[in-house]
Amino acid sequence: MGVDAWKVNSKVKIILSRNWVNVPGLLVNTVKDTVCIKGELVFTGDKVDGHNELAVSSQLRKVEREILALRDVRHVDWRITGWQKKKNRWERKGFNPSQSEKEEKKE
Repeated sequence: MGVDAWKVNSKVKIILSRNWVNVPGLLVNTVKDTVCIKGELVFTGDKVDGHNELAVSSQLRKVEREILALRDVRHVDWRITGWQKKKNRWERKGFNPSQSEKEEKKE
């Protein structure tokens, strides 16, 4: 890892920390213009409810925007345990909402 990649990794970890993400549980790596974030997503404090899909999705979109604003970063490769990104939306992997939850979303 070069000095530039190390600097980008440090900036990404600061952004994650500023957005209430538990950084020690994640591996942050940079290759060329892509930042890869792997591991289990856990939020610190009570600012973000890690069980609320909408809150997590909103927070991760905010984090991604801040990371992409860094110089020389063009892509963020998320490999978060239990979550997957579909287009611009985050969903829990393997989570099937019950019929009542689907009906609530329709209303």
